[in-house]
Amino acid sequence: MRPYGALSTSCLLAGAALIGCSAPVAGDAADVSGVVTQGVVRVERAINLSRDAAPLELDDAAPEGAADEGAGSVTNVLAKFMRLSSAMDPELAEGAVGQPFVLPSAGSCMVLSPAAEDEAASSFSSLSPIELLDAGDVTMRTDNTEMPLAARAFPDVGALVFGVFYTSRDATSDLPAPARYVFESSGSGQLDRFAFEADAPAGPEDVRVGDADLADGVELGAGVGAVVQWRADEGGDAGRARDVIYVDVTSAHGATVRCAFKDTGRGVIPGSLLDPSTLGPLPASATLAVHRTRQVPFSAAGIDAGEVRFDLSVYGRARLAAH
Repeated sequence: MRPYGALSTSCLLAGAALIGCSAPVAGDAADVSGVVTQGVVRVERAINLSRDAAPLELDDAAPEGAADEGAGSVTNVLAKFMRLSSAMDPELAEGAVGQPFVLPSAGSCMVLSPAAEDEAASSFSSLSPIELLDAGDVTMRTDNTEMPLAARAFPDVGALVFGVFYTSRDATSDLPAPARYVFESSGSGQLDRFAFEADAPAGPEDVRVGDADLADGVELGAGVGAVVQWRADEGGDAGRARDVIYVDVTSAHGATVRCAFKDTGRGVIPGSLLDPSTLGPLPASATLAVHRTRQVPFSAAGIDAGEVRFDLSVYGRARLAAH
């Protein structure tokens, strides 16, 4: 099974407090010139389960891009095809052209902080140039959805990253799950025409924290372990073995406790991480999000290492108070 994280053996957020860390691996394919082409496609859907009609304010620690009003969903598709030196850390390269995906190994946790992200970003200056390749017209399809992706120039002010990447055109596009996704391109002078497919898992359902339904909001006790439960995906598809559940508790101060679990229907966030030293002064408002993620490798002409990453989540309000 391909380890979770991005495509390298290093942990990008070196300044974060880590309890366990994934050890991803990079593809070995490279051409004789020492250059590789890496394809990364992200398919993301976040559903706000909060029953009240009030929006989750930006300072209420909602997931990035998910400050929608009341119950609803925010979606995003991102595709990028990077040409870079074979000596470059692919995880670090991905971080230079967008937010990196960092996940602890199943059964362990990590703390992500804005300071750690800033420290990681400072290392980008050492990278060689990264070219984002034009793939022509790129379209994503499911049985009931056809979505042409928009090509966008990368907004880099220096010479580190240049070229184009592809995104969905709005944040309310229909992204069904479970479903089979097909990605096609018309090709260009930089990349041959390609087509590949990947199966998305179902999103998390029946999420409870302790005795409370996530949709009703949950109370977390400082220093007390939180039991998170969800409906385990018992489907028979081969991709289910690659699925990981991870839970983010994000405070209004910007710190996130992230714990990863096997998709068994139950996991425990250690009380030692639900603490003012991690999430800020009490009482603290927070968002609790439960994600099911699946990473599917793909191969296509001209692409040495490819991966489709599905991230389907639900989230609601949480409050951390003294026990």
